[in-house]
Amino acid sequence: MLRQLLSITQTAERLRVRPEYVRELVAKQRLSFTHGEQLDAAQVEKLARLMEKLRQNGIATLVEITAAGDKLDS
Repeated sequence: MLRQLLSITQTAERLRVRPEYVRELVAKQRLSFTHGEQLDAAQVEKLARLMEKLRQNGIATLVEITAAGDKLDS
């Protein structure tokens, strides 16, 4: 099965950020290049859903995610 790949520009549009910020996300290992400077659409979509949740609910979502992460680590 082939993976759908997105360019930096397409990723920036999906995440509603600047292309420079996409490069920052790659540098911070939040996203990773798959082929050259292409990004896996599934990975981008997962991050887009999280970012949208944070935009809608703000810090409450971040606390909820962090708490869920703590429970998983135990």
